[in-house]
Amino acid sequence: NGQSMEYDAFLEKYINKFKPLHFVFWPEKGFIVWRTSTGENAELLHIRTFVQRKGYARELVKEMVGQLAVNPPYFSVFGFALSSRSELKEIYQRLGFQITEDIPAPYQGGPSFIFWQDYETLKKTYLETT
Repeated sequence: NGQSMEYDAFLEKYINKFKPLHFVFWPEKGFIVWRTSTGENAELLHIRTFVQRKGYARELVKEMVGQLAVNPPYFSVFGFALSSRSELKEIYQRLGFQITEDIPAPYQGGPSFIFWQDYETLKKTYLETT
């Protein structure tokens, strides 16, 4: 139909805003990695604590939510995890995420689930409380 797009406009709309990875790395506590995704969402790619049951995962999520607040809007934060790692469902729920039913594998390792929460709820949970 004769439509075209300038290369720079293509990069800006479809490439650049999804390209940078964002992360927090605390050597004694752990790390969290996320990126901007489609639909004004943020995809949480990795979260790991070096010592469990100290509240470090909650601190990492709080830091991520705070950094997301600098450049909104975001509709939600989501991620995928293997269903075989059943302990993760409980962890993500404790961190304030909703858990979906298992879905056929987006991963090679088997069925997965999506954890997600709308961004406004995460802001209220992590930024508006002490």
